[in-house]
Amino acid sequence: MTLNRYRDFLKRVDELGFMTLSHVLSGLPSLGEETPQDHWHTGDPDTDPWHWKDRAAEEKRLAYGCILGGHKGFVSARMYPLFYVVYHPVECMEDLWAAGVVSQTTWQLWRLFEQQGSLDTSGIRREMGVTAKKGGSRVDASIRELQRDYHITVSGNRRKVDRAGRPYGWPACLYERVDDWSPADWLSRISNIQAGDAREMILDAGMAMGNGFSRKDLARALGMA
Repeated sequence: MTLNRYRDFLKRVDELGFMTLSHVLSGLPSLGEETPQDHWHTGDPDTDPWHWKDRAAEEKRLAYGCILGGHKGFVSARMYPLFYVVYHPVECMEDLWAAGVVSQTTWQLWRLFEQQGSLDTSGIRREMGVTAKKGGSRVDASIRELQRDYHITVSGNRRKVDRAGRPYGWPACLYERVDDWSPADWLSRISNIQAGDAREMILDAGMAMGNGFSRKDLARALGMA
């Protein structure tokens, strides 16, 4: 299948339930493999897949981020409660910190989100006192961890602004806490879903959409093995 327009992409993910951004497992659909390569990075929000990911998150049509076992991808509103139940820890972040389960960097980053609500990549590095070359990899790992565990999610993007108020540079991912970003009806069913059942439903959907891999392969690729 070839996806040419934003509406086609939304329909495709809604039908599948989830989709990876780029190749994760042979036979599993990904946005990179279902779009023409010459459509990427053209700047057209309707036909450029690079724009679709942030647009879908900003419009709250799909969830996007490192939310497929740490891999970048998309989850539909229909299946979001299942992924949330599987990946989100039962314990709150305060208890995880007290138990020594999360690192100091992850804890500090989470506290920033509690205080500021939304942060972009540039703002996170500034607030954490790191740069891309010095300490940035540690903070980036914590950003991925908080996404993987459904604590935060991509909510769009934001460009830097100079003193004259003019935007410049490449847009940076904008993040929010899941509780702040997700529409109320997306998480309204989680109390009725068991993690084991949710896991099997996700794997069922993956097996139905793909081919050439085993259920065990899929579980391992999604960090559920």
